[in-house]
This record gives sequence, structure tokens and C-alpha cells, in this order.
Amino acid sequence: MQALTELWQRHLWRGWRLIVALIVALLLVLLSVTAAHAVPLATKLPSVVYTQLPCEPLQATPSATGTELASAIPGTGLRVTGLSGDGQWYHALFLGAMPVWVLAADVAPTYQTNYSEDNSCPFDNIPLIAAHPVGHVSGPYALHVAGTVTQYTALRVAPGAAAQATATLLPGERAFLTAWAADANGDVWYLAHVGGTLGWVWAYAILCDGPDPATAAVNGVPVWTAASGKGLWFTDYLTRHTDIHALVAAAKALGVTHIYPRVAETSYGFFDQYSLDHLLPVAHAAGIKVIAWVYPYLRDVAADLIMTQQVVNYRTPGGDRADGIIADVEERTDAPAVFAYGQVLRQMVGPDYPLIISTYSPHGRPSYPFPEAAASFNVISPQDYWHYQQGSMDAAAPRALLTLSVMSIRAELGGKAFPIEEDGQMYDQFTYGEPGGNEPSAAEITSDMQTAKALGCIGISFFDWRTASPDELAAYQAFAW
Repeated sequence: MQALTELWQRHLWRGWRLIVALIVALLLVLLSVTAAHAVPLATKLPSVVYTQLPCEPLQATPSATGTELASAIPGTGLRVTGLSGDGQWYHALFLGAMPVWVLAADVAPTYQTNYSEDNSCPFDNIPLIAAHPVGHVSGPYALHVAGTVTQYTALRVAPGAAAQATATLLPGERAFLTAWAADANGDVWYLAHVGGTLGWVWAYAILCDGPDPATAAVNGVPVWTAASGKGLWFTDYLTRHTDIHALVAAAKALGVTHIYPRVAETSYGFFDQYSLDHLLPVAHAAGIKVIAWVYPYLRDVAADLIMTQQVVNYRTPGGDRADGIIADVEERTDAPAVFAYGQVLRQMVGPDYPLIISTYSPHGRPSYPFPEAAASFNVISPQDYWHYQQGSMDAAAPRALLTLSVMSIRAELGGKAFPIEEDGQMYDQFTYGEPGGNEPSAAEITSDMQTAKALGCIGISFFDWRTASPDELAAYQAFAW
């Protein structure tokens, strides 16, 4: 009996030992899972991931049924900052500073698919873009300004070089302009009174009176300050596929002082009132200036003037207006077209309204008419895209190109300290958006900003916020202008 009792006790003890071992093993498994979620992100989670699919939803919470903050294109870089409890969602930063959640299964540490910008991605029932191009216009349109004849030219009976000449004008003569009109090519002519004679004169031959755009001020504040500080460019994709309040909050967190949303282009006309309606009041409430980006081809200068005037005159339902215009002039860039566009536009908006011109870098187009641009615009913003060759570059590349650009522009303007805002790049020029390995590094972005500030530029901006990498935006955010 005693032997049976001892045998039963030994089996019972072995059973308890097995149960305890199973419990310990289970606890170790649970602890390892918990530890996997609690270890530092740098060793267990990728620092950056890229969306792989079109119309990738970025959520406010780790749930497919929650609030969608944005719809991202393939190749969008996201800075990973955490993981959901179930391990299905990454917490990340979109556009450098917008907290979002993204399905881990939809992203990868490298970009593996082909770039596709799908503007049809649904987001809050936002309407698609409708083109409203301005056709050829002839005028005449009223004008009331005096000017000075700058070259030998003819006074004619009608606007056009083929019209009969009635008088010869000499440099230095005063002209009093009462209208402008376009010839058959869309080039601008003024109806002018010169020495008691009335006729039409080519716009390139007249410099209109007015304050120097480089020094014009309102209540002691230079007009050019609208473009001072840190800016970012973006196309209508962002405003149509991102929650506007979250977008502006991200801009504020990055230290942005002004933004350039694209709203008009010659082939589409003034197509994006929607973005201005939603962006202007929110940005203004956050203290961020909205400078409307227009893209005039200047193949028909008169039509592009009417398009630009539509943007200038536009008011949102709440009464907000764009804080200025940036004209991206890179299609037709001959001196007469650039000069006439700027001179008439200045008369349309008055001396106090900020006008910025986006130009080629002197490196990219040495013949760009910078003196003609400076006659009307308050700020010149050269596109100093230094990463124009494939392969790795270092911080010296933006420094060299920007220095050449700024010094060349100032030389073109006779050494004048004209307001210049550096426009740098945050995209791969060889893929036009997708991360292809030729986008600038964080060190290059920092070098570009340091150089711009050292050279006395009034501000810095980058194209394009949508294509900027997390590393580029981290460098941008860290730099204090």
C-alpha cells in the first residue's frame, strides 16, 4: 500500500511539473510578443515605408472604417512612428508632419511598383477638375497710367506691327496710356497719347510709371515679405485628396510661412476655385499666406493676362483672397512677352499686391530676361534644381548652383539687391515623383537652405511637397529661417 501511495505521489508530482512547464512556456511566448511591440522602433520597425498601391487610404485611427485623412499615390514616403496593438497598422507621418495610420500590408521599405497619379481617387466627394481655358481676346481694355518710351518705335493706327505707322517715337518721350489691346498673336499694345498724337505702341517699348517693385511697401512693410520665410509648392492633388485642416496643421508643424497651390494654367484656365475656397480660410486662420500659383504659357499674352486677373480678383464665399500671385513663366520666355505680361499685370493689381515670378535658373537658361521680370515683379524665384544629373551628390552641389544663380541674377540687374526667393527641389527629376534614387538627400536640402540664407535670399521654397521624402522634410522642418 505504501508503495502504491509513493507511486501515485510520483506521478502526481510529474503532472504538476508538466503543468507548470506549460504555464511558463506560455508566459514566455506572451512576453516575447509584448516585447516585440515594445522594443525601440529603430530595431524592429522600418524607419520609412512607401505606399505601393494607387489611392492608398491614410486613416486617422487604425481602422478601415474610421476617418480618412488622405488618399496617397504609389511611392509616397511615410516616416514610421509606431505599430497598432494588433500589428496590422503602422502609425506614420505623412507630408513630414501629419500623423496617420496605414495598413502595414499595403506598404514596404522600398518602392516596388510604377508611379501613377490617379486624380480619380475618391475623397470626400470632391469634384473633378473642369477646364476653363481663356480663348483669344483682343480688347481694348481700359488702362490709366503714364510711362516712358524706352526705344525707337512707331505709333500705329491699330494694335499690330503690320498697321500703318503715323509717328516715330524717341527714347525718353512721355506717353499717357488709356487702353491696352492684343494683336492677332496675343501680344500687347497700348493706346497712347505721345506729344499730342494718339496711336498704338508696342508694349515692350514703354516702361510704365510706378514704385520700384523691389522696394515697394505698405505701411512700412515691403510687399515682397509675402514670399519671405519658408514656402512649399504643391499641385491640386494634395488639396483634393487630403483633409484641409490636417494639411494646414502639417504645414504649420513644418514651419511653413507661405504655400504655393497650383490653381491656373493656360491649357486649363482658372480651374481650381475649389482649392482656394477650402484652403484660404484655414491657412489664414493658421497665419500661413496662400500665394496662388499660375502657369501662363505666354503664347497668347493677352489671354494669360485675363486668366491671371481672374485668379487675382477671386474671392471665396467667406471673402478670402489669395495673398499674392506666383507666375511660373517657363514656356515662352522672350523679353517682350515677359515684360508686357508683367507690366500689364502690375497695372491690373496695383502697386501693393505681391507678384512673384518663378524663373529658370541662369544655369538652365542664361538668356532668361531677368531685367524685364524685375520691372514689374516684387520677387524673383529661380528654379535652382541642382540634382539634374543621375547619381549621388553631396552638399556642395546645391551650394555651387545656388551661388551661381543668385550672383548671376544680381549681375543681370546691375548689382541691385533685388528680392530673391530660392526655389529648390524635393523630387527626382528622372522619375517626376516616384522615389527613383536621384532625389536630393537631407544634407543637400540643409545645404541649399543654409546657402540661400547666407546669400541674403528673402526666403526658401521647394517643389513639391507631395513628392518630398521624409528625410527631406525632416531637414526642412529642422531649419529655422
